[in-house]
Amino acid sequence: MILSAENIFKSYGKLHVLKGVSLEVDQGEVVSIVGKSGAGKSTLLHILGTLDRADKGKIFFNNENISSYSESQINTFRNQHIGFIFQFHHLLPEFTAIENVTIPGRILNQSNQLEGRAKELLDYLGLKDRMSHKPSELSGGEQQRVAVARALMNSPKIVFADEPSGNLDTQTSEELHEMLFKLRKDFNQSFVIVTHNMELAALSDRTLTMEDGLIVS
Repeated sequence: MILSAENIFKSYGKLHVLKGVSLEVDQGEVVSIVGKSGAGKSTLLHILGTLDRADKGKIFFNNENISSYSESQINTFRNQHIGFIFQFHHLLPEFTAIENVTIPGRILNQSNQLEGRAKELLDYLGLKDRMSHKPSELSGGEQQRVAVARALMNSPKIVFADEPSGNLDTQTSEELHEMLFKLRKDFNQSFVIVTHNMELAALSDRTLTMEDGLIVS
């Protein structure tokens, strides 16, 4: 087991978004979280990914309780062990594909062999001939693949994806889904994916359904 969340609560003022959510994710497992808008899916994903903190509850990575980490500790942990893919790629427009991919490594001051690692990832993801292109020169699917490479730059233990194909057409979405599962197969990569795409959810090892701040199935 790589990730465990126990009894997670989160409120914003009088709005109770998460009402005691618990879940586990194994190494190499792909877990999808589905549910209607407002069910708490993205809030849960952000808390699991340490982008936000729960009001109550604990989160364990490899049986280590990270819930009480200081802000600087959690930032370092996140950069070292967690990757993110969002619906919108958030690439820096003035940087090339390879420069965008190396950013997580630069944050950790890992200057050695950054470019080599980025080239390997982009080549693996079918972007060998697009490395020097800026985001405006790439298609939507290519931009999202650059974002995937960036998420993998520091060899994270787990990748959190929030509607990763939500901004792509049907064919490009299917190609992205195939790529995510190829990453799981080739690298035993763990994924937790929030999605409205039921085809993607059906491919997952497990699908968790959220309703009104709780996992109901």
